[in-house]
Amino acid sequence: MRLAVAGNGRGAQKSKNPILRAPDSPMGLEFPAVRPDGQEWLERTKKWYESLRVSPLAQRMGVEADWYAVQDLALLKDDFWRPKTKGRWMLASEIRQREATLGITPEARVRLKFDAPQPDDMKASAYEGDTEGARNVQRNRQRASALGLRVIDGGA
Repeated sequence: MRLAVAGNGRGAQKSKNPILRAPDSPMGLEFPAVRPDGQEWLERTKKWYESLRVSPLAQRMGVEADWYAVQDLALLKDDFWRPKTKGRWMLASEIRQREATLGITPEARVRLKFDAPQPDDMKASAYEGDTEGARNVQRNRQRASALGLRVIDGGA
């Protein structure tokens, strides 16, 4: 979690929102080979969809219908990104609304009460603060000690 400093120099509260982690492999439905109208997808649209499948947001997409909603949004974005689409600017509000519903924007994640990891949350060094992982390690050490087992740390 991040600790921000408020304007008067005192520490701001840490976020209590859960931090989502990226999945180990792509989640959700495969992206359709072509659009429903038979046209090819823009490369940008395909990359956007695939980026969602491997993003922390993918953890929130619990059912197949969620991924169909993402595909619907992809179609809207694909139309929006095509320069010759008539009325494409009218799509902007619908895209914005669907992105908010799915938690794609930072503002939407705040409203939905979850956070995506920040660079500091993903640093390579071991975090020595109070994390769930650190608490699990401590509990496992206590259990092993109670059973008379010796805990040996792995080497680097």
